Amino acid sequence: MRQDWLDVLKCIAMFAVIVGHASTGETPDTLRYYIYAFHMPLFFIISGMTYNLQMNKRHYTFPELLKNKSKTLLWPYLIFNLLVIPLWAVYFVLFPEEEGSIVSLLVSTAYSNPTWSSLPISASWFLTTLFLTTLLFYGIVRASKKKNSVIFGVSAAAGLLGYGISLVEDINLLYPWHISTVPVACFLFMLGYMFMEYRDRIDKVLITRKMPVWILLAGGLGYIAAGYNVKITMGLNHYGNFILFAVSVAAFSLAFYMISRIIPPFGVLKLIGRNTVVYLCTHELLIIAMTVLSSSTAALVSNHVIIASLIIFIVLIPVAYIVERWLPLLIGRRKKK
Repeated sequence: MRQDWLDVLKCIAMFAVIVGHASTGETPDTLRYYIYAFHMPLFFIISGMTYNLQMNKRHYTFPELLKNKSKTLLWPYLIFNLLVIPLWAVYFVLFPEEEGSIVSLLVSTAYSNPTWSSLPISASWFLTTLFLTTLLFYGIVRASKKKNSVIFGVSAAAGLLGYGISLVEDINLLYPWHISTVPVACFLFMLGYMFMEYRDRIDKVLITRKMPVWILLAGGLGYIAAGYNVKITMGLNHYGNFILFAVSVAAFSLAFYMISRIIPPFGVLKLIGRNTVVYLCTHELLIIAMTVLSSSTAALVSNHVIIASLIIFIVLIPVAYIVERWLPLLIGRRKKK
């Protein structure tokens, strides 16, 4: 049975991604700084939650999981990046001062590491990294014989290993598909998986009349932890202080989880939640379009990022509906009868 609150949570997280990518600034006095503290980490946590539900519903063998994730992650990654390349060709013609070429875009699509060469859709690195993360976590669960204590310990060790790797300057430039980011992503993935394992117990504490207080406390803790840390960028494997990183991600994620339990699961929110891949692979195109279309739209993005992000968020609703209804093969799904 599909969890409506999970679609709402995905919807919230996706809006945060759009705001983060549309905003500017690298210091604690900017919105981008705090959104980057949790927006992509939250999606890895959500992926762990979804994986838990998926594996409880059906016990995949490794070949079955590999096939499933290739269809739902690698295929959308490939098809959307290739579809966008012609648009970049037009962009290079209109703005010849911009660096880039079709060949470099094709190579970067195969390599999937925008720190080495810009991807046609820069945010799509998440899909290849999530693919590798899911396979790694599957191996951890199988090797541990589903013992939660072992899963937690091994995944936490992987996170610390990933943090150690991140301290080696520019090492992330060397690896395709953000392999160096996978250990930390696995740690976050595990947090989502474990949350679902103990969600009933957690809900007895959080989902009560005191929930508004818990939301404020969790959000405040996340804000303070993020404020004392550096700007987080998972795509570049930058985490600052790992404890502050983990605390800010966990606290913000708990706050947004509780908010997702309050917001009614309207149909449009569930539509967006089901199609976050579509949003992930298209929202940057609209951000770029608004910045180059006119001085007015560029000023809107620059000076009123929340409004601009909300416009993009709404404009993509019919796109998500069209893909889900008539073009589901773009995101690795079968067409519904």
